Formats: sequence, C-alpha cells, structure tokens
Amino acid sequence: MGPIFEKPSNPSRTLVLGLLVSCRFTECAEDCPLRKPHNDLSIEEKDEYAQGLSAEEIKSILVQHESCYEKRLLRPKPVVIFCRL
Repeated sequence: MGPIFEKPSNPSRTLVLGLLVSCRFTECAEDCPLRKPHNDLSIEEKDEYAQGLSAEEIKSILVQHESCYEKRLLRPKPVVIFCRL
C-alpha cells in the first residue's frame, strides 16, 4: 500500500471506506453489502476493496446505506421506566 497522498480520491469512495471501517450503529444490518468485508478484512484490505469498486457499485452501496440509516434512525427505541419502591 503506497502513501495515501499518492492515491486518487473521490468523496463517495472515501465514504464507502469509512463505512467499511465503522458503521454508525453498533453492528451492520444483516442485508448490508459491506457486512462481510467490514468483518473480514484488515484496514489495508478494506482500502483496496473500496479502491476496486466501480462507480455503479459505490452508488448502489450509498443508496442502500442511506435507506438503512433512515430506517434505523426512525425505528422506535425501547422506553425504560424507573420506579422507586
């Protein structure tokens, strides 16, 4: 892996690399296309994976991510009630 400043960068590809490294939620959704590489690859391999994606693959991943993110944010959260005895 060469120096990072030598690699061409694209904001969408960089976002996908960020998602590969860390999902904003505690774990990836079951249908997440990045679930397996997120869990199985080293940071260097994740970078190579992201660099190897086509523009269409990146677009598809980001569309699915946006949908998943919105669904998970809107999911009702459990309410915890504390009672004094």
